[in-house]
Amino acid sequence: MAKPTKAIHEGKQVDAEEMEYKIVGTPEIMLQVEDGTTLKILVLPAKVVKLKDIYNQDGEPIYQLKWGTGVSASVPVDLMKTPDASQK
Repeated sequence: MAKPTKAIHEGKQVDAEEMEYKIVGTPEIMLQVEDGTTLKILVLPAKVVKLKDIYNQDGEPIYQLKWGTGVSASVPVDLMKTPDASQK
């Protein structure tokens, strides 16, 4: 159930609703970098807010999202070097 809240839109505080959500499908993006490294980027949503009575030019409601990201790398062995003990 939507929970009343406020949000900032175009520099003004407006009424909004915090929406419940579920992740559908995989929340990750895989990138293959030119040097052979594969990066996995995970999108971690924290909050979804729908602005009340505010729509874009196509008539669609406007949503705001707060999220974080996680990144992991799979690096080819020939690109790696021995860790420097002084950088720990």
